[in-house]
Amino acid sequence: MKKYKLKKKPTILLIFCVCILFLYTFNVTSSRYMGSIIGEVDDVLGVPILGLENPEFTYSKENILPGYTDEADFYVINYDDENTNEVLMKYYLKIEIDKEIPLKIELTDENGNEVKLSEEGRSEEWELPYDKEMRTKYHLKISWNKEDNSYTYAGSTVNLKIDVIATQVVEAQNEVG
Repeated sequence: MKKYKLKKKPTILLIFCVCILFLYTFNVTSSRYMGSIIGEVDDVLGVPILGLENPEFTYSKENILPGYTDEADFYVINYDDENTNEVLMKYYLKIEIDKEIPLKIELTDENGNEVKLSEEGRSEEWELPYDKEMRTKYHLKISWNKEDNSYTYAGSTVNLKIDVIATQVVEAQNEVG
């Protein structure tokens, strides 16, 4: 019977030592990957804000014909009723027409400078200021050349969609080694 007790004591002691070692290792390892944030989330994270001044801005015209011309203004802003953008971002405009109507789209900024659009209707990118309000006016001119007598789309309705698309700029950070 004494032999049996001798075998049982080392096994219990071994299990106890393994548990202590596991708890110590887990505690040290988890402390490297766990952290906590103290305070309000708004105190830690910046608030990105960007959009059209009139979010319901739509452009829709019925019964257009060759020779049709129209103009509209819209504004891109980086603030709302409560906040101003707090994140460094770049943005571009994307203008889409819902049909293959042979329309010419011209876009200018508030200084009268032409904004070039790609074939997909994408503009160049601009940096969006943060921590100060920005309101940028854009002027849109839509026209259908009179000489283009393709009456395939005559009498159509034009629906134009403008999207403001932004990406956050991540500044390179130097690692201290």
